[in-house]
Amino acid sequence: MTAVLDPDRFFDSDPAVRRIARDLYEETRRLPIVSPTVTWIRDPGPGRALPEPAALMVQPDHYILRLLYAHGVSLESLGIPRRDGAPVETDPCKVWQRFVDHYYLFRGTPTGAWLDYELHEVFGIDERLSSQAGPRIYDEITEKLASPEFRPRALFERFAIEALATTDKASDPLQHHQAIRDSGGRDA
Repeated sequence: MTAVLDPDRFFDSDPAVRRIARDLYEETRRLPIVSPTVTWIRDPGPGRALPEPAALMVQPDHYILRLLYAHGVSLESLGIPRRDGAPVETDPCKVWQRFVDHYYLFRGTPTGAWLDYELHEVFGIDERLSSQAGPRIYDEITEKLASPEFRPRALFERFAIEALATTDKASDPLQHHQAIRDSGGRDA
């Protein structure tokens, strides 16, 4: 099944309002991004690759984890470490498959809209995420993440990120910000 993302999917259905929304979007879509997080670009040195898809997209996303957990998927089965050190799933392909087996839960949610956009626009995936397509999509994303175009610094430039902010705790030492600054990157 081919994924089709209607370019007006987030705009009002009223034609007059939609026309204004399109105009505003076209005027702002190429502006630089001020990112609210620094975790995806923790780049202690040039050339560092991002992790595989489960570690990049599933495990750090509290919206994904909360929805899956609320529907009976254990955090251990998603590879989330336990406080007591008991074993958890360590195979990223199994974590990814568990996520895609439950992808229907994200239909109609902001997280689902973001994931569909990310898969289509960032990774160029034209197939809907499903149990059957999951392994192929995992492999395709993994291959792209290994390429120079998907290194953190290349993505930083691709998305014209102008500043990085933080949603860390006030007591956080912000070592990731410092690592970016020390390696010649931009920081908030």
